[in-house]
Amino acid sequence: MKKTLFFAALIITAFVVVASGMKDKQLMVEKPAPEVIDQMTPSAATEIALAEELAKTRLEYHKQLEKIQSFYEQSGNQMKLEWVQRELKSLDSIPRYRYILQAEVAGDKLKAKDSIPKADILYKEALDIYNHTDLIFPIPVLVKHEDLALHHPTMFVSKKRLQRALNKCNELIQEYPTSDKIDDAAYLAGEIHEYFGDYSIALLYYKRAVQWNPNTPYPARFKAARILDYKLTDRSQAVQLYREALDKESGMINVADVQQRIVDLAPEPNSVDIK
Repeated sequence: MKKTLFFAALIITAFVVVASGMKDKQLMVEKPAPEVIDQMTPSAATEIALAEELAKTRLEYHKQLEKIQSFYEQSGNQMKLEWVQRELKSLDSIPRYRYILQAEVAGDKLKAKDSIPKADILYKEALDIYNHTDLIFPIPVLVKHEDLALHHPTMFVSKKRLQRALNKCNELIQEYPTSDKIDDAAYLAGEIHEYFGDYSIALLYYKRAVQWNPNTPYPARFKAARILDYKLTDRSQAVQLYREALDKESGMINVADVQQRIVDLAPEPNSVDIK
């Protein structure tokens, strides 16, 4: 009787193991579900959602690093404090693009036409911050800091202040798209991006300034032409914009130098529109 029960138990156990193995095998050969990235459609809404999620993740990561930095400061663990400080420094020094550019979202059809007091205030705030980004030192000094960039031997520029001014410009364009200050904001944003070395973005903002106000009181065509000429090496479009600058911005540029540059480039007689 005992032998019968023993063999019965073995048979049941073997059946369970085999069944379990078959189930595992079935799971392994099933086609895996597609990843989330494979299910996304390349739409503007998807891009915005991804960019917003990325911004949140960046912010949370930075906050967690600051928390652990505070912990090591209080616990006196100098070695790990140096680790997290190095990580924070490297995080602050790498480029962090927004990916959703306000000039891109707004498009080229806006018109700078309405006098809107709130927009005027925003632009004044942006301009004030921009005009006070220089930090003057009384004597030549050597400073290394992720928020400072050497402007000349006794002057440094605060990158954080420039970013604040840029945020104001984008806020104005987003919140008040019919304001007569959108071309001013676009031009200022272009200058800031050019200073940061983001030449393609700067070019877009300079072009928007002209598209939104063909009579904009800034040398946006000239600035765009110089970027195309010296940074992006699109000389044919640069020449077209140099010519437009001579026609529309002659009072704001060195006419003789621009004329000479056009001669140097020896362009073909074709025209390129701002797109």
